[in-house]
Amino acid sequence: MNAYARAALTAAAILLAGAARAEPMTLEDAIRRSVAASPLGEASAARLEGLEAARAAAETGPSPTIDGTIENFGTPGLGQWQIDGTYNLRIERGGKREARVGLATSEMGIAEAEALIRRLDLVRDVQQLYVEAQAAQLALELARSRVEIAEVLVTEVQRRVDEARDPLFAGTRARTELAEARVDLELAEHEAEATISRLTLMTGGDPAAISIVTTGFLDLADLAPVTEDLTAAELALFEARQDRAGANFRLAEANNRTDPTVHAGPRLFGNGDVAVIAGFSLPLGNRALNRARVDQAAAEQRQVEADLAVERYIRRRDIAIVAERVEEARHEAEAIRELVIPGAEQTLREVRAGYNRGGFTFLDVSTAQTALHNARVRMVAAFTEYHREKVNLDRLTGQFTRLVGGN
Repeated sequence: MNAYARAALTAAAILLAGAARAEPMTLEDAIRRSVAASPLGEASAARLEGLEAARAAAETGPSPTIDGTIENFGTPGLGQWQIDGTYNLRIERGGKREARVGLATSEMGIAEAEALIRRLDLVRDVQQLYVEAQAAQLALELARSRVEIAEVLVTEVQRRVDEARDPLFAGTRARTELAEARVDLELAEHEAEATISRLTLMTGGDPAAISIVTTGFLDLADLAPVTEDLTAAELALFEARQDRAGANFRLAEANNRTDPTVHAGPRLFGNGDVAVIAGFSLPLGNRALNRARVDQAAAEQRQVEADLAVERYIRRRDIAIVAERVEEARHEAEAIRELVIPGAEQTLREVRAGYNRGGFTFLDVSTAQTALHNARVRMVAAFTEYHREKVNLDRLTGQFTRLVGGN
């Protein structure tokens, strides 16, 4: 197969890498590596450790106190002195401890759900970089194909110039197009290396030892039905927020019950007698303040429910919009691949055959070659847009939840 035939292959064949690299990295590999390399795990563990300590503190009851008093001491005529010592303990009523523990536990649920959402956001960023790297690899192969075609044309045109069948400027123009193609190839090589470098900032590893897997990039499939609802992670977050609001409400109601304090201890008299004293105290409640706190907690519950309804409404809208964009990009890519590129390839073959017989000029060949290259570039751009929108759809639907530790 000659150089032109290799260059004229469809864009699907361009997926084959020009140079083998040490370690192919799939998208799932990139996601796992990025999650492992990210400090999100340590940050989440530290936050949960603090919330565990807060829950342990919530399980403890009120601390007792010891009071001491001295009476009739140092003043003549007031009678004998006496010393009182009491041990005081406040008794919680109304389920305050259980409400505090429930509140602390709900905070842990919020932390876990938010950690999973941050990992899903990280996955989206990695997917975007991976798509950019795949597109850059395909653009690099297109640039190489263009150089191969330009090199063949330079040889053919120079032969015709030497035979006085074409003017001198045809050779000059062919060499100029070859130089332009080589410049574009150099830029494409740099862009391909840069995209891998940006990706490895998140995945770790040596960019020179990693190759991007482009297999499947030019495959299209009908969009599977998606659930127009929040992801499992976001639903878990709202459930945890509802739990917190409920625990807050129960704590506000429990605080309506006042807590008595009981005390007991010895009383020492100046004449050596000893007595035992005991008693209790009960604070007077502030009904208006307590009612306001209960109303505030109830309003928080309603707010969480309203926020959930709003988020679901926005999610349904966003999924519908992004799904439509995915379909639009898929249709464009499919139309270019199936309708435009075959015609451009056929045109170039016919023009080249006519050129070799003397029926066309080099300008005709150059125009046909440029049209084919532009069609392939447009196709890759359409596939890139398709995968970019798929990234957004994957994030909205929680496609990689299980991969990053979700249920």
